[in-house]
Amino acid sequence: MIRRTVTPRPNWEARLQEVGFTWFAPTPEHPVPYWSEDGYYAFTPAQIDLLRAASQELTTLVLEATGYAIERGRLAELGIPAFLHSAVRDSWEQDEPTVYMRLDLAYDGQGGVKLLEVNAQTPTSLLEAAVSQWQWLEDQQARGELPAGATQWNTIHEALTEQWAHLKAARGLTEVAFSSARVEEDAATVTYLRELAGAAGLRTSFIFTEDLGTSAAESYLLDTWSLPLRQLMWLWPFEFAWESRDSAFLASTGTRFIEPLWKAVTGSKGLLALLHELNPGHPHLLPATLNPGALGANVVRKPLYSREGQNVQLPGEASTPGDYGDLPVVEQAYTELPTAQAPDGPRYPVLGVWIAGDEVCGLGVREGRSRVTDNRATFAPHVVVPG
Repeated sequence: MIRRTVTPRPNWEARLQEVGFTWFAPTPEHPVPYWSEDGYYAFTPAQIDLLRAASQELTTLVLEATGYAIERGRLAELGIPAFLHSAVRDSWEQDEPTVYMRLDLAYDGQGGVKLLEVNAQTPTSLLEAAVSQWQWLEDQQARGELPAGATQWNTIHEALTEQWAHLKAARGLTEVAFSSARVEEDAATVTYLRELAGAAGLRTSFIFTEDLGTSAAESYLLDTWSLPLRQLMWLWPFEFAWESRDSAFLASTGTRFIEPLWKAVTGSKGLLALLHELNPGHPHLLPATLNPGALGANVVRKPLYSREGQNVQLPGEASTPGDYGDLPVVEQAYTELPTAQAPDGPRYPVLGVWIAGDEVCGLGVREGRSRVTDNRATFAPHVVVPG
């Protein structure tokens, strides 16, 4: 796994905008570009085979641990409020379907694949991984900027379309409403997922999350016309929803969520501790615990629910800032991220492996400016180089 430099496409900003990726430029709040146009990561086929096999095994372990947590009554330990336990269990027992998930991995380029986190309910960087880096690959191949025979581990677009088609054929899904906050990246991600669902033959609509309605006389969440929403793909974290004014509707509504309510379990960082409990010594799992101090001092402390690297504490360092400092934490054994050199300094890549349903289907790389992958991290394309 090597970081290589490449000549940027002369019209790369316009090319990204053509596929709906518009949040790549620096801003006063985020002064570094989010998209890496002048650098990429090269993998060998053998490395990709290893990552694919390890990620598929981890996907199975994650789903098994999710079922274990629900069936053994471990939800409170994972930070899920008591009023939701029955609804989460019902969601799991009814086998409510999932569309996608992302595993974040540390990989040293050799044999050391380690699970860092599971992004289960609201994984983003999807458009970048599925579409933008594929466009980049085709453009750079046409310009002769890449090694001969370069490919990409990337069937994300096709796999997600097939998953929507599966839900239509096997689950009888016919219509889905899509929803996100009024945030550029979230709305674009949901728009992309909506396009895939439409391509699979589903009827779709869109509503911003803040416009969702409730009524004591109606058992479903409502759209802006006060019409019931029976299936809702909601790019809104469940932990935000259960702290909102209408949190009781999460447990009582007839609206079925995609991602399903049981993903609140999969998305808790506390699941890392249960994974270790169930699979001690597994080569792709780091020791983790919900009992502070049990693993000693060389640990990373993470809130059970947090985003963009907020309130994460590395060994011997202060916690990163954020909004989740009052939550219980999981402690996970520290593992060193590889260091890649870029023209403006070191980068620390984290690999995001995408899953459609329960099948792995592709890779995206985010490279942090620090050892905590935060909102300054850059998305970098990758290639698979034969030989």
